[in-house]
Amino acid sequence: MGIMQAFTLPPATKENKQKLRELILQENWKRTKLFAVIIMFFEAILTIMQLPEGWDFYIVMYIGLFLAAGIYLIVGNLMERKHASIRSRMQFMHFFVFLFLVWGTMITLQDQLHYGHVMAFVVNYMCVSALFLTERKRYILIALPSVALLYVGLPIYQVEAGMLFGHYVNVSVFIFFCWLASQLLYNGFAANFYNKLLLTDMNKALEVQIQQNEVMNDKLKKQATMDELTGILNRRGFQSYIYTMLADGSKRELSLFLLDVDAFKSYNDHYGHLRGDEVLRSIAQSVHQEAAIPTAGWARYGGEEFVLAIFDHPDEKLKETAEAIRRSVISLHIDHAYSPAAENVTVSIGVYSASISDYEQLSHFLGQADEALYEAKRAGRNTVKHKEELSGSYA
Repeated sequence: MGIMQAFTLPPATKENKQKLRELILQENWKRTKLFAVIIMFFEAILTIMQLPEGWDFYIVMYIGLFLAAGIYLIVGNLMERKHASIRSRMQFMHFFVFLFLVWGTMITLQDQLHYGHVMAFVVNYMCVSALFLTERKRYILIALPSVALLYVGLPIYQVEAGMLFGHYVNVSVFIFFCWLASQLLYNGFAANFYNKLLLTDMNKALEVQIQQNEVMNDKLKKQATMDELTGILNRRGFQSYIYTMLADGSKRELSLFLLDVDAFKSYNDHYGHLRGDEVLRSIAQSVHQEAAIPTAGWARYGGEEFVLAIFDHPDEKLKETAEAIRRSVISLHIDHAYSPAAENVTVSIGVYSASISDYEQLSHFLGQADEALYEAKRAGRNTVKHKEELSGSYA
């Protein structure tokens, strides 16, 4: 099973297969250009070495391969400049490799008349198998003509039976292992490429999932800190707001407002809970607009009770702000025939102001503001009450 995996590729889409073909073209294109330069160098040396002995078959073949390599470089550069198609560039490159193999076969056949070895074929075949990335079918199409030419031509040029048989055996074994090495190289390159694409796709999918999770977490966090009915902060959100404002540990002035809708139970009993919910929403939005202060936090603290925290607000404006909030609720003109305070829906407000530097002090502020709120209730509702120590500090 492990051996077969070396000859199989992971499944890939048509798009990814096209990307692999483009990458292999670029890789083989660079290799063949370098290979052509090397061929020209060696053929030039062989030609110079052979010339003193006169013109013969070998000099013609050396010069021919030298010219073929030079033409390949020139035409190849032109095809690059003109952005020739992948198919035409691959066909041109494969023709050059095919020509190189046939050239080696012809030299080998000629060598049988002089040396009796197959070195030229072996070297050329090994170079092509090791240097170029070629899939199985294309490899066979490129290599088969030169192999067939060698197998057919050997008996013609090599008359010694023992040497001929040895050539067939050795060349056949050599061809098989070269093919094997070529496919291992190609499949390894392709598998590595597909795995990289798969890893990239997985990373992209993971990034998308992380982004979606972050969006979902933000939504959940918002839901956890927002009051679903009114759309403002809930108790947890308000506590988080106070904690954030006091995070640096510095002493700040905090004015805490507690608002309670007057006779809200009577309103629900006579007008219904749906109308009661509308009242809470209207008050929440009205006060939110009225208390539009950068350092203010506005929340529904529970039931018909709201809380407003204003940091570092001038003392002389606290009463104005509280009164403006109370009047803004009255200006909604929400009928409440069963309220002992007025004909419309109203609120009572308790306010406590002091210095604060620690989140743990919040409970004290809430307790003091709550006492002020009950004073407002006892005073007949629809009013604002401040604690006497408005400018005091919490000890």
